[in-house]
Amino acid sequence: MGKSKIQLVYEIGMLVLALISISFIWVEENTSRIIDWIIWAIFVIDVCIRFFKAENKLEYIKKNPLDIIAIIPLDSIFRLARLARVFRIIRIISMSAHFFNPVFKILHTNGLHKLITFTFVLVFISAIPVYLVEPGITTYEDALWWSVVTTTTVGYGDMSPVTFLGRSVAVVLMIIGIGLISMITGTIATYFLSSEKKSAPSTVIFIKQELDRYDELTIDDMDTLLVLLGKMREQKKHTARAEKADPSRETKCSPLQTDSYPYGG
Repeated sequence: MGKSKIQLVYEIGMLVLALISISFIWVEENTSRIIDWIIWAIFVIDVCIRFFKAENKLEYIKKNPLDIIAIIPLDSIFRLARLARVFRIIRIISMSAHFFNPVFKILHTNGLHKLITFTFVLVFISAIPVYLVEPGITTYEDALWWSVVTTTTVGYGDMSPVTFLGRSVAVVLMIIGIGLISMITGTIATYFLSSEKKSAPSTVIFIKQELDRYDELTIDDMDTLLVLLGKMREQKKHTARAEKADPSRETKCSPLQTDSYPYGG
């Protein structure tokens, strides 16, 4: 798993923890408070790691004030129940703000946010004609429930349309639902691939592209790949020797230029 994938999984995991904390805002049982404190401790560790990894510590504090607020247990300092709950809400908002970034990035990949917005509006609008014409659906809430389960292709079967209009709406919702699920899957894959391409050196991308069309490669193309792999091997050896000589020094390999090599084909 690439570094970008691990980072995304980590960010989403931290976001899930922040959302779990929401369920404990109004709960005062000991078990719930223990779980809340465990989640808080995880966030403290996360902020500390980010702080110590930052090259400019003061700049990190200036750019991430919510992170600092999130790790201050103000709800314990102020014992008044209502005031403590306010601080717990502030803490969760502070925790969540940072970790929503990867989610927003995925939503804005391939215009996914537009399709989700369109689907959301369509679900509410399509419930109106179904409520008006379907004899078995007597309330708008039931129509909205039917619209949601139809769009998500769950289809519990507790309510089924019997009129032509109702069934037509159902077909449209099912098609939109299937398209939305496919779009979400494709968007996540695109996000991962684009993240890898941004982080990968141009030489690595070039070699991968050439290997993808292996059956079309000529002898000259394969010789070119061997030259590139040889240079990358020498670069790796140089990096390993430098790190062995000075473990505290992080040597970064500069990407090889492929412009001078023919793409072949």
